[in-house]
Amino acid sequence: MNVFKVKELRNDFIAGLVAGLVFITVIYFFKLNFIFDNLLSSLEPILTISVTLSGFLITSLTILLVFPENTRIKFLKSHPTYKDIFHAFILSIVLFMSVAILTFSFKILIPYTPYILLALLLIIFIWAIISLFRCIWLLKKMIDLYFLDPEGKHNENSET
Repeated sequence: MNVFKVKELRNDFIAGLVAGLVFITVIYFFKLNFIFDNLLSSLEPILTISVTLSGFLITSLTILLVFPENTRIKFLKSHPTYKDIFHAFILSIVLFMSVAILTFSFKILIPYTPYILLALLLIIFIWAIISLFRCIWLLKKMIDLYFLDPEGKHNENSET
């Protein structure tokens, strides 16, 4: 799986990297090192959030795999870019699990965790959050496509 072949996933990576680097630059430029200290003291909640969001993404991926088929979903599943939807979900799961593994490692090695590793954790976490929003957007589009009438309007049964 090469995330850089898919334009949206490549843009998510670039946005996560730029946002993370800007955030870290602001921390260093304004000497806000207390943010890294706060990050270090918040490793346990970050670990919990990462594992929970990984579970959410795995559940969402399962929903996509067993999605009931209609003509629009069958057409979508036959499209060559359909696998990119799964790549987005797999990438998000891998990112959140990477954050969880890094966080768990830092929690064990807490007195020896330098700020540069916390900066890396922050960049990966920002990228993972951006990737999560991409997955939620994809899931919403799939659900909207499923409930779309042939005339192009939403089903009244799908409205809440």
